[in-house]
Amino acid sequence: MSAATPTRLAKARLPLFLAFSAIWTGLVVTEFASNMVLPLTIRKFTGEAWVISLLLAINPAFGFVAQPVIGIVGDRIWTPLGRRALFLIAGAPVVALCLYFVPLTSSFLFLILLIVLYQFVQDILWGSDHPLLADIVPPEQRTRMMGLMNTASQVAGFFFLRYALLDTDEGLGERFPYIVAACAQVLLVLGGALYISRFERPVVREERPPLTIRRYLSDALGNPVLRRYLAMVFTSSYCLNTVQGFAALFAVHTLLLSRGEFGNAWSYYSILPIFLAFATSWGIEKFLPKQWALAVGFCFMIGASVLGYFSDGANALVIVAVIMSFGNVVYQVTYKPFFTEFLPADIVGQLCGTLNIAYALGRTLALVIGGAVISLLGNDYRYAWVLAIVAGIASVILVIRIPDLRFAQRRIAALDRKALSPDPTK
Repeated sequence: MSAATPTRLAKARLPLFLAFSAIWTGLVVTEFASNMVLPLTIRKFTGEAWVISLLLAINPAFGFVAQPVIGIVGDRIWTPLGRRALFLIAGAPVVALCLYFVPLTSSFLFLILLIVLYQFVQDILWGSDHPLLADIVPPEQRTRMMGLMNTASQVAGFFFLRYALLDTDEGLGERFPYIVAACAQVLLVLGGALYISRFERPVVREERPPLTIRRYLSDALGNPVLRRYLAMVFTSSYCLNTVQGFAALFAVHTLLLSRGEFGNAWSYYSILPIFLAFATSWGIEKFLPKQWALAVGFCFMIGASVLGYFSDGANALVIVAVIMSFGNVVYQVTYKPFFTEFLPADIVGQLCGTLNIAYALGRTLALVIGGAVISLLGNDYRYAWVLAIVAGIASVILVIRIPDLRFAQRRIAALDRKALSPDPTK
């Protein structure tokens, strides 16, 4: 597969950085609610780990359909609200409405229906943000854009975990975290998308054969680098989502912490990203090949998972959260921008869909297999950490064989300039 020569994109200014950060923050706050609060809500209806994990797996399972389809459709349509922003604008209010009603229902069946609907639409939103960034932001700014997006989302995540999970029967009580997530969808996702839609432009498409399932797969899997990258995304998603999917249940039902104690301890997951996400993205872009940056991030995830297995209380969980958060920050600011550098401009959405499939597959199997293993081992959530360790090691092995071509080109250009300089010290 040969990459098309993209149209030179205009340099992104601060308002665009802030708009993307708003969208990302709104989506991430909803993920915090799904990962940290929804499992505890479901557990009021059933205590079986495998049932809880199956319901949590609805979100990534829909990713197999929603995100690839949205990517392909987004490559081919044009509306007054753009092509990617349209889905964010239409979907955010639906997710918000479902989140509002989740804690109000006393029917397990109605809860399942709400989860199915909002997770399906949330997958559509996640399938729109990545290609939208690649359409608008130049490659040299994408890592830094992700750095600011992660900083903003983790500021929100810190306050969400610290204050929205407080154990109280006063006021809104259990409803509060869901209301916060609903407001984030309307104010941040919808508002940010309305602003960004003005920057979208139609893309000139290359002449390509009709899209079939076989060609869809060959466009990604026929390229050795993309094939290896997708495998790495699968294993890293498995590692990360095993931790995110079972951390709350591990804390509450294995360590016997309260929901508030867990929220307070795990809020430190957001401390490092607040201060380091943008600096990390800048440093990676300037000094480090992205495959080695990702390998370092995975090593931090592995180390955190080892400590997680041996955790015995809230203080130990704080240390785990901090170490895991640094690995996640490196991962989040790097893996999507890095992937876009291998893609032809006219099928960015299509190939981002394959990335989302790989991530969704890892997340789905992390929850389904994790829930099954934990159930077989007596509903002891400690074993989730072991599964995360294995997936993290596989991710390191895969990622070190993915070349950072743009970094190599910059180094060659720098050496050429040095060789041509009359002053050898320059």
